[in-house]
Amino acid sequence: MKKKERKKLSILIPLFFGEEVFSRCLETLMTGSSDLFATDWEILVYNNGFSETKLNDLCGVYPQIKFFGEGKNIGFASANNFLLEKSRGEFVLLLNQDVFISSDSILELLIFLENNAKYDCVAPQLKYENGSDQYSCRPFPRGFIFMLTDFLTGGRRYRLLYSPKKSGEVDQPMASCLLFRGEKLRALEGFDDHPDFFLYFNDTDLSYRLKQSGGASYFLSSVSAVHMHGNSTALLPEPKRLGLWARGLGRFWTKTGHNFYSAYGKAYVLTVARALVIALRAIAGKR
Repeated sequence: MKKKERKKLSILIPLFFGEEVFSRCLETLMTGSSDLFATDWEILVYNNGFSETKLNDLCGVYPQIKFFGEGKNIGFASANNFLLEKSRGEFVLLLNQDVFISSDSILELLIFLENNAKYDCVAPQLKYENGSDQYSCRPFPRGFIFMLTDFLTGGRRYRLLYSPKKSGEVDQPMASCLLFRGEKLRALEGFDDHPDFFLYFNDTDLSYRLKQSGGASYFLSSVSAVHMHGNSTALLPEPKRLGLWARGLGRFWTKTGHNFYSAYGKAYVLTVARALVIALRAIAGKR
């Protein structure tokens, strides 16, 4: 078997709907960085349900990008793992199609990891299109009461433990845009692609396993990227999306030592509570 030619960076993008958004993602990546992609960087894309017509158009525009998959949705975790196996990068950037990050910002993240051996991955500050900050880092979901209180307080316990303005070591940076040392990510064997981690909490599990292995994650507030948060998942029917969320949380809690039936039972109760809180807030807002 021919040995893979090493690259400095592999960018992995699983695709799920959002044709215009993905085009913008690629344009942002490629602007002013053709030399990097011609030599040291590579982009690998997996089609999890993207328009075949649009994908063929993009293949013509970006012949240097490697496209995989035939449109069957195998899930976020499995798609990333497939691309990871094909990748050749010393560093690996996990990137959602609805994140717009420039090559200059990626270079800043690379420089950070190259100069800070203590950390295995680094994430930028994610922002909305209007420039406001998203809460890009989270503590691990600690249990039923912690999560329930979080929903009732509008997410303050779950997210506000980390400031968007302060760099530092964190439990879980969002995997929407997360730069890893390739060696470490491969040692972890990527994401857990269990069916219950089809969409949600697989990134939580990845960060948890990284920490359990002695690794560390870092949040770098001085680097930013625009994130169209929920752009693709919003296209899913609400009952399916809520079910995937509950199954992901149940799987995570089971893996971290909770009884299987208790973990999944509490996860589904939380999902219903979360849906009710969101619905009540929406009704109150309309009034």
